[in-house]
Amino acid sequence: MIKNTVILLEKNFYEDGKLEKLLSYELRPNIKEFRRYNEVRKNFVKDFAEKLNSMGSLKLSSNYKKILNIEKAKEIIGIINLNIDGLLKLNGAQKLIELEGNISWFYCSECGMDKDVNLIINDQSEFLCNSCNKNILKPSIPFVGQEFSQWDLKDSWMMLNSCDNFIIFADNFLSPVTISFIDIVEKRSKNIFIICSDSLNSASYDFSSTDIKFVYESNEVYLDSLIEKFGDSLV
Repeated sequence: MIKNTVILLEKNFYEDGKLEKLLSYELRPNIKEFRRYNEVRKNFVKDFAEKLNSMGSLKLSSNYKKILNIEKAKEIIGIINLNIDGLLKLNGAQKLIELEGNISWFYCSECGMDKDVNLIINDQSEFLCNSCNKNILKPSIPFVGQEFSQWDLKDSWMMLNSCDNFIIFADNFLSPVTISFIDIVEKRSKNIFIICSDSLNSASYDFSSTDIKFVYESNEVYLDSLIEKFGDSLV
């Protein structure tokens, strides 16, 4: 049995990362300009709405359904998700850290008020926080000039410092933050499993530990094997 496990979903886990590419960090506005200039906000929301429409309705994928099932196991400490669709949270995930945030709501950094994304898209007057009247709402994803939520980052570190197994669904890509997380677990000499295509291997990175295992299976196959391993623990 895989005990004390943390699972990380790389940026390409949902729909091969299409949403993350459309709304990549480099294409987002500077946070100071977004808060200061109405024209920047208008242009962002217009582009944001067009990109969401191009994706169509975001639906829970079969792999996400498997993750929600696996999350119930007592052996799972938590899930760190680098995808920004917000679907796991919307569908009841309890042990979830959305390190990159999600696009399903806009929030106020002054008072914490949030609004559904569709309210903002349909009426740009909703940008102003009508709770504290001090701030401009923005999506719960980092803009240029912003970093990850420090609370979420610290919670991720706590998970990684208490796990015995770290499972990463990577396909053909490891982001810098994922590599930094691998370093945390590697220094503790705990097990690291990287589920990926054969284009990703130890030669691509400076991994010296024998605790890091590259598993060349599809996400679907490996998720099914986890469900089988956890068995009765999925309550």
